[in-house]
Amino acid sequence: MVAKQVVFFGCLVAFATAAIELNPSRPLLFGTNRIIPQAQPGPDVESVAVWNELLVRRSHSNAQNRIFFPMRYVTNDQYYRPGGPIFLFVGGPWELQEHLVEQGHFVDIAANMSAYLVANELRYYGESIPIEDATRHNLRYLAPTQFLPDIANLIRHIRNEVLQDPGARVILGGVGFSGSIAQWVRKQYPHLVQGVWSSSGLSLASNNFSRFAQEVGANIRRHGGDECYNTIWQGFGVAENLIDAGLSATVDRLFNVCNPIDAENPNDVKAFFNGIFNEITLQATSANLRENIARMCEVLTSSDQPNGITALSDWLTGSFSDAECLLMDFESIVESYHVTDWEDEMLRNGERQWLFQRCTSMGWPLTSDSLQQPFGSRLSVNFFQELCSRLFDDWLSPDVFRSLVSDTNLFYGGNQPEVQRVYFSHGALDPWRYVGVRSVSGDSSSR
Repeated sequence: MVAKQVVFFGCLVAFATAAIELNPSRPLLFGTNRIIPQAQPGPDVESVAVWNELLVRRSHSNAQNRIFFPMRYVTNDQYYRPGGPIFLFVGGPWELQEHLVEQGHFVDIAANMSAYLVANELRYYGESIPIEDATRHNLRYLAPTQFLPDIANLIRHIRNEVLQDPGARVILGGVGFSGSIAQWVRKQYPHLVQGVWSSSGLSLASNNFSRFAQEVGANIRRHGGDECYNTIWQGFGVAENLIDAGLSATVDRLFNVCNPIDAENPNDVKAFFNGIFNEITLQATSANLRENIARMCEVLTSSDQPNGITALSDWLTGSFSDAECLLMDFESIVESYHVTDWEDEMLRNGERQWLFQRCTSMGWPLTSDSLQQPFGSRLSVNFFQELCSRLFDDWLSPDVFRSLVSDTNLFYGGNQPEVQRVYFSHGALDPWRYVGVRSVSGDSSSR
């Protein structure tokens, strides 16, 4: 694998791992851990972005399927001068926003290079919807074999029809999964793309991402202290022991769950601990993680707390002080994600789509298999696989899941891609960096 630095960027990335509050009085404590580029704070200014649509094929792999749908994209030409390059921020698992072509280092460099700025919306997200509903069968067009050609067609459109400069050079940028897509576009269409910046790119598909919990724990220890780390460790451990001892009713009361934990149902127990982990992860992986962890740990280590489990439950329930109860059971997760109407909040937010992509190509079950983490032993691959199977049909068995993850790495190279003129960057506190490209081999100076 060879990588070459084409431009230097810095990036502030926020991690969207928060629970989706379908009902504020009964919030669901489960999230799909997406990396989403956030707008930078600043004074309100009039937008210079222009919204557009490009008709792209629903299926690029079936020549007989001539159905098209509108893919949204937004442009900013205020810095462009004839002969300048095209800077395309690749769409990811989020709704397209104007700030992607109006602020940030990508835009600053575009201003210096007289570049034409573009950002696209990934199919199935926002308003770039290719099909009438989001049933399992209709999600089949949400795959790299379909959205990589979308971007290739957008590049061709901007070059030939918008700028009327077929030779315009193209630089792609992306964050998280969109950084992966940018890298893959360069690999598949090297004649269209001259360089890529992939920030926090998620390149290596994984069927057991235990390092994530380990790194979240390390961030807590680093910015919250050993006492906070140990309090979380104790809280998870005591909750596990209470449930195993037949005292789950005590845990139900402490954590104010809407539906009692079924101790005989392993998925129900795992869903409960995933809910706590999800909320801690929100604090420990956000853009302001140092301050967030410090505030969380101040509550967890308060002298008013007699032990770890009450500290953990008081912090969690206090985070949802207006909620009558918390949804933390397996069936509530399944019910919330098992929706097909594009007007449903879970689809408008892109949560079901992103979970489908993880279940069918990238994986990343966030597990507690590592002993070097404070989150107990109930975060498991089996829980993730069972959720995938319930939401997207029984064909998605554990063997099929592992095969799909393996195929993704086979097709795209994992974290050792044979790709040129790509600059990979990762935050030092980013748990996702362990599924990214963090080292290069060979002589990149010749590339």
